[in-house]
Amino acid sequence: MRRAAGLAVAAWLATPFAMSGQAADFRTRIDAATLGVVQPVLEAAARDSLPVAALQSKVLEGVAKSRPPEQIGRVVADLAGEFRAARAVLREGLPDRPIVDGEVVAVALAMRQGVAPEVVRALWAARPNGGSMEIPVTVLSELVRRGVPVEDASSVVAHVVRTSVPLNLAAQLPGRVDGGLGAGTSPSAALGEAMRALNIPAPPGRRPNE
Repeated sequence: MRRAAGLAVAAWLATPFAMSGQAADFRTRIDAATLGVVQPVLEAAARDSLPVAALQSKVLEGVAKSRPPEQIGRVVADLAGEFRAARAVLREGLPDRPIVDGEVVAVALAMRQGVAPEVVRALWAARPNGGSMEIPVTVLSELVRRGVPVEDASSVVAHVVRTSVPLNLAAQLPGRVDGGLGAGTSPSAALGEAMRALNIPAPPGRRPNE
């Protein structure tokens, strides 16, 4: 159940969105009171190049659950704050290229799990070709959420990035860890088992039984 809930949160946060094509549809799906509360937050987010789609999805989630407009506004404002902090971390580490919404969402989720900005920056520095880090950071976040220590998770994900392990393979790590956790294995050991099952080489210094 925990895994399903976490994946659902990640899914709605990561959904692509075209602001110009769907803004009108969004307005028709919420009441005037809620729109009045969240509109300033959304407008500020758009000015700051934050993931407006994810914020709108959070609004719609609150409306579907019949939450009061003021509560929806607070939650969305808090989420916008997380996105703003995540984007600042990204901009500091990636000053010379555009930052996409998926990367902001991934870093915000990782920081919510207690991953420090310097860990994110180190992961960015490990990338060999300047490609998107959305998937690696999401994998890191999901591993930490499952109880893998940040040091272990970041070491493995950085190694994956440096050695150009296919991202579709790396994305299977959290699900494989779930299998180990279900069998009573510790999070770190479950990660080691997941890597062996996927034929992902262990980073230097990691013991085979970890």
